[in-house]
Amino acid sequence: MLEGCNRPNWTRTQTWLLPKLINNNRLQTLIMRYDVGVINLGWSGNNSKKLERIVKLLNAQNGEPEIVYYPSLFCQLSLPMASTEQKLFFRDSGKISMQLSTTSHLPYGTIARRILFYIANHISRSGIINFPKSQASLLKALGLGTSGADVKRLKVQLQALFEMTLTVSRDQQTVISAAPLFERSGLRYPTTALPQLSEPVKHQIFHSLTPLNKSAVDALIQTPFAFDLYTWLAWRAVSLKKQVTRVSWLQLHRQFASNQNLAAFKQHFKRQLVLVALAYPAINGKVICESDVLVLKRYQPHVPPGPAATKLSTASVE
Repeated sequence: MLEGCNRPNWTRTQTWLLPKLINNNRLQTLIMRYDVGVINLGWSGNNSKKLERIVKLLNAQNGEPEIVYYPSLFCQLSLPMASTEQKLFFRDSGKISMQLSTTSHLPYGTIARRILFYIANHISRSGIINFPKSQASLLKALGLGTSGADVKRLKVQLQALFEMTLTVSRDQQTVISAAPLFERSGLRYPTTALPQLSEPVKHQIFHSLTPLNKSAVDALIQTPFAFDLYTWLAWRAVSLKKQVTRVSWLQLHRQFASNQNLAAFKQHFKRQLVLVALAYPAINGKVICESDVLVLKRYQPHVPPGPAATKLSTASVE
């Protein structure tokens, strides 16, 4: 069981899901390993669906994991979780800080993350993004439907990304100054002039990618906070130098919180960590929630080390 997470009191609302979860020996072992306490999610209907989705994907994981990538910067400093009226948005990890600015609306939520994830996995060594040839193909590639609602949601987030600028500092030295994400705005089909990354973003952000497990991404990306924690922990797995590292809750709040006070953020963090542990079992017993800090004991990367894990690694923002 994840340390720092309380064992739940089972209710009738919760127990209906168990027969669907425990459908083979592997999942039975998984549920027993976490002492059933992993399912301490408050149990709204949405949480039930999240857990079902993760368990189904875990059940389908066989053989070698498929390696995918996400920008290391966004593994450390997350986009907004939800819609915000703010024009300036700050994140700070202590070593790296990021400011997002816009004259319209900032990108947020699962679709903005899906777009960044798509770019990281469809960018050539020269920095050219391989966009699909049709809007329907792009929607499918992002894991969205083709309904009018999904088309609208995609357009809103693309426009927000086009209008956003980033300022990034490392060790108090500015490495990106008010740079747009894309060198030109607008993604409209049909067109032959698809947008490409701006030079600062291409070289300072998308040349440093963290390897992830595709099954875990598929399971978690619908839940922005859980996805952000997964990418951060995956990045931490390859960056931890000490046997034990302690990160204050205040620091984590600066990296990941939305409009929450510190106490609410800690509870939300613990609930989402439960979901991540199902998809990334190597962190079980290694990520410990204490009253003042999060304790990280060195744990295994989620994908095996090798040449594929350094796809575009260069000296850049990490």
